[in-house]
Amino acid sequence: MTLARRACLVLPFAFMLAACSLAPRYERPEQDIPAQWRNVNMEPRPLETDWWTRFNDPVLTALVEEALGGNQDLAQSLAKIDSAAAQAGVATSALFPAITGAGQAGSQAASEKAPNAPDYNSPLTGMSRSTTNYQLGLSAAWELDLWGKYRNAYTALTDVLMNTIVGHEALRLSVAGQTAQGYFAVLALDMQLNTARRTLKTREDAFGIYTSRYKQGDITELDWLRAKAEVETARAQLHMTLVAVDQAEAALAVIVGRSPREITERSPERGRALNRLPSPPVLPEGLPSTLLERRPDIRAAEYMLMAYNANIGVARAQFFPSVSLTGALGTLSAAVGNLFTPAAGIWNYGVTGSLPVLDFGRNWYNLKDAEALKQAAVAVYRKAVQSAFQDIRTSLTAQREADAIVRSMATQVDSLRRSVEIARLQYDNGYSDYLTVLDAERQLFSAELQLANALRDRLGAIVRVCMALGGGWQDPRAAQGFPVNAEKLREAVAAGSQETAGKAEGRP
Repeated sequence: MTLARRACLVLPFAFMLAACSLAPRYERPEQDIPAQWRNVNMEPRPLETDWWTRFNDPVLTALVEEALGGNQDLAQSLAKIDSAAAQAGVATSALFPAITGAGQAGSQAASEKAPNAPDYNSPLTGMSRSTTNYQLGLSAAWELDLWGKYRNAYTALTDVLMNTIVGHEALRLSVAGQTAQGYFAVLALDMQLNTARRTLKTREDAFGIYTSRYKQGDITELDWLRAKAEVETARAQLHMTLVAVDQAEAALAVIVGRSPREITERSPERGRALNRLPSPPVLPEGLPSTLLERRPDIRAAEYMLMAYNANIGVARAQFFPSVSLTGALGTLSAAVGNLFTPAAGIWNYGVTGSLPVLDFGRNWYNLKDAEALKQAAVAVYRKAVQSAFQDIRTSLTAQREADAIVRSMATQVDSLRRSVEIARLQYDNGYSDYLTVLDAERQLFSAELQLANALRDRLGAIVRVCMALGGGWQDPRAAQGFPVNAEKLREAVAAGSQETAGKAEGRP
């Protein structure tokens, strides 16, 4: 029987055996998911992908887009995707035979003094003490994947790749949220800075009047000293706010990925004032169960769970025999000119097998480790789902109440401004003491600073709702089932095309 015929008989049998897999069947961990959101009326339209555009601030939109293109954490995440794709490619290569080519040229000399050595110097023997050989050849080795060891390793690494890709989308969502929150923080500090400057100017003007009245003996020294102290209080608040503005600007510059020179010399741009930004409700339609497909952190955790599930199959396969097909084809000659003649041809083929007999528990412990890692991944996945519903509950409540908080504080500021006017009028006319004026001014100053924070928190609550619902990350193929395009991605990696793999996941 020729070699070709033998191969035709062996290979189909090998492929039939290779269909076995020892990995447990994957099932998503069950969770007790609520049937509907609590105390929430959904809008008829879904959450927009670019949720930050709903604030109608071109500067904010430009900053978020700058961050998505220049943030260094995102750059690192993209590099990790390339690394994971390369590792998946390495796993793909293990599914196919390894073919190597080799060449060799060497000379050797035999000992004339060895036992039973022929007389190399005798012309009768015609033998030479030294010999030279030239050899060229191809060799191939293929370990049959009888128990799915390499296919499960490949599946695990492609799941890790999917985890990395989806994790990158989660990071994009986080960076967009951090940029928006940082921008709102800068605007809130700007508002507080304006309040501090206005208050300082008002108190300095009042202190000038009180100084004149004190010199004329119209007010006591105690009232004059209290007025002076209030001026310094406003001045100190002004300087503290300037420090906070500088810190917030620098932090925002780092988030958007600006250069060290720009971080040092350039301040982030401002758009609309904090109290001019809209705060519409941002509640997408859908049921709580869709959160499992919408939020990238949950999807990333599930892909990692799937990877650990496949690793159990790799560990189980170590208990079973391994079978490899080997073969070589080449030429061997004492002269270079004869290397490519039919008479110089050499070949061999064979089958090798091995079975673990005594490893002192190494394979068993590896299996237990794989099973433990899967259980840990299950816990991570469950915690991710729990954290997601915690986020949505708290963010929806915060958003619902934030607008009421702003309205109450705005009313409080208006009332305190009027009370300051009345207190000053009563004091000037001798109907109340200066302590009443100071108390009213202090309350107004504090309330104005808190109102800026409340406006910031109202906008921040919208951002947290978007992030909690997975807003800003939208995959139109999610309705096709979970995992999204995993098979297409694996086919692309198997074909050795990272570009195709990126398209399968919707990456540019």
